[in-house]
Amino acid sequence: MDGERFVLADSPGKPCDADLSTLRIRRCRGCVKCLTDHKGRCEIEDQFTDVMDEILRSECLEIRMSPEHGTVPDRVRKAVERLSNMLDAYTGCGGNVPLPMDSVRLRSIEVVYEGRFADRMESEINGALRKGPVSDVRFTQE
Repeated sequence: MDGERFVLADSPGKPCDADLSTLRIRRCRGCVKCLTDHKGRCEIEDQFTDVMDEILRSECLEIRMSPEHGTVPDRVRKAVERLSNMLDAYTGCGGNVPLPMDSVRLRSIEVVYEGRFADRMESEINGALRKGPVSDVRFTQE
């Protein structure tokens, strides 16, 4: 991580700051404590919680993945879901008083993928991550 860009990859051997294939990521359980009790911090204690802190300290998140049969791999889907819920802390979601957006550096996300990617997956990721401090979500095919 260089402070500007944090690279999250879904397979071993790719240069990255965090390799999703080596992390155990739990699914969001919908407790909403990231909005109420621990604003901006996920209560789930797994390897991805600390990674999210690093992501929020970077200006750009790059997610590198290889779609499986045109869909988002499960480990990437879990990471996007958890990050999406954290970004809700910077919006008025659920009547929540938003955290100040200047308390994090993250402003853009680039999804870099190999192979085929179903169009609906692009709109799902865009909808999940373009919120709060993130105003730019881009997709690049390699």
